Amino acid sequence: MGAIAKWRRNWRGPKRGPARGIAVFGAPGFEDPEGLEGLLSRHDDLTIWAARDNLVLTQDPEGLAAIEGLLDHWYADPTIGHKLSNEVGVFLGTVIVKTVPGARWTVWPNGHPVIRLVSGREMDVTALAVQRLNGNGQDLSQLFSQAARG
Repeated sequence: MGAIAKWRRNWRGPKRGPARGIAVFGAPGFEDPEGLEGLLSRHDDLTIWAARDNLVLTQDPEGLAAIEGLLDHWYADPTIGHKLSNEVGVFLGTVIVKTVPGARWTVWPNGHPVIRLVSGREMDVTALAVQRLNGNGQDLSQLFSQAARG
């Protein structure tokens, strides 16, 4: 790929275009990882949906595995499906941040929160959740395993 094509791809890419799904904005310095973790660690809707299916939501790999079995059912529900990708993506990110050493939330210039692993690799967890829900992505446990490997 030529330098110009790479520049265009990077310029037009998700870091520069409008944030999709979820965006976080604040004062300069707002990108503080602890502040972001606190802001993004609430999963009220997901907790309610899990409780309806007699599941206590835990922010750990077992919690990811538990909701994996319910995703297709929830996605088919017209009252839940349209909200699911953001909820699941942010939950996946929360589990990664809480359990993978060195993982933290960061915000792209367009306000979109992503996970930055200790290796420097970034994971757009909401986009990964969309792919999973659309049937062309990996399950949540596989995504977590990838993050744990760096």
